Amino acid sequence: MKDKSYNEAWRFIEENLPNYDHRDDILRDDILLRFVEGDDICDSDHKWIASEFQSDKNLVAKEIIRLETQFTNEALRAYYEKECYHE
Repeated sequence: MKDKSYNEAWRFIEENLPNYDHRDDILRDDILLRFVEGDDICDSDHKWIASEFQSDKNLVAKEIIRLETQFTNEALRAYYEKECYHE
């Protein structure tokens, strides 16, 4: 189960990441996270993960970290532009 700070970080990302609801990379992260956590994913996603990551959960975890770092950076930049640097 995710801890409170992880959930708060995601809340920040959801509120500040441009086009959050329409991004393929958000969907990609969600699918990969469900795979690592052992949740259900569809057969085509299993095939994609097997093809791209050889179904290796360590490789998938590294991709999750890369994506979520990117999301955090983009959300923080957007937040600062909106809240701190607007004219």
